[in-house]
Amino acid sequence: MSERYYIGKAHWLSILHGWSDKYQIVASQAFGKEFFFMPVDESKFNTIIYDQIRTVQPLKSFLLPALEEVTKDQIDEHKPNLFLGVKACDLHSLSIIDKAFGGDFSDPGYKQRRNNSVIVSADCSDPRPSCFCTQVDEKPYAMSGFDLNLSKIWDGLIVEVGSKRGKQLLEGHDKALKEVVKEEAETQAKIRHETVRRVQANNIKYKFADQYQSLFKEYWDSSLWVKHSETCVECGACNHACPTCHCYFLDDVTRKVFTKLRGWDSCHYAGYAVTAGGGTPRPRLSERFRNRYLCKFSYLPANYSQLGCTGCGRCIDACQGKIDMRVLLSELNQGVEE
Repeated sequence: MSERYYIGKAHWLSILHGWSDKYQIVASQAFGKEFFFMPVDESKFNTIIYDQIRTVQPLKSFLLPALEEVTKDQIDEHKPNLFLGVKACDLHSLSIIDKAFGGDFSDPGYKQRRNNSVIVSADCSDPRPSCFCTQVDEKPYAMSGFDLNLSKIWDGLIVEVGSKRGKQLLEGHDKALKEVVKEEAETQAKIRHETVRRVQANNIKYKFADQYQSLFKEYWDSSLWVKHSETCVECGACNHACPTCHCYFLDDVTRKVFTKLRGWDSCHYAGYAVTAGGGTPRPRLSERFRNRYLCKFSYLPANYSQLGCTGCGRCIDACQGKIDMRVLLSELNQGVEE
């Protein structure tokens, strides 16, 4: 088991002050009933949300901007970001984005932002009815991929070290670090178990399949694709809110100088995948609608050996047409037809 420590509130605030000298802290902040990643300074340390649910915007929005210029060198002269309060559903999505924009032929802008980012994740303790991470073999708490992970208990935090960089973040704070004792560990386990139970209870009526590749082949021409796409307005909100969607378009802009812009794209858009001659492999909305599910549950598992869905539920919350992917997946699994 990795190193775990309990840190009281007063000592934790001291650690945050130390981090703020080197990093721009981007943390979960409450706005009404929603939570957003926002840069925070010392005056807002007491307003940081550690538990609760994931933020409205996915973490990818900071690492892969919605619109950016790609024809010039990406030189970031700002402090590196320390993301605080990242939930497991966002954390797991990074491995998909890393494979798409990293590797031997990495995107320089993404690589710089990713390498300069510190990830301090935090357990989710208040899942929404739209959350379904446990149904896609995930947990509402991080198991790996973080520098540090936080579990809020009582008036302090259990801090788990997940990397060498995470260990370095705690250097010089030895007096603040107490080895986790049995009562603290049991409290953490109890909170995590209760959160898992709540997510499972919210999804008990949905019947998910163990895997979907063969199921999608069987129901390629199912009427369910048409049925569930009837209220889709092609707004792209599900794609843009999704932590793993990473399709983009390139736009050449000629003003005084040549500029190439890259922006988020959506496979629901009518113009998605349209060729120079005007042709498209998916002219019908139901076909573009189906493509998103195939991408998440068939293409990405085939290419990256992991599901392209982390069960965050953002697409459900964002959909203007009130489309719930759990209903379609459940009906496909049960062979429900019109």
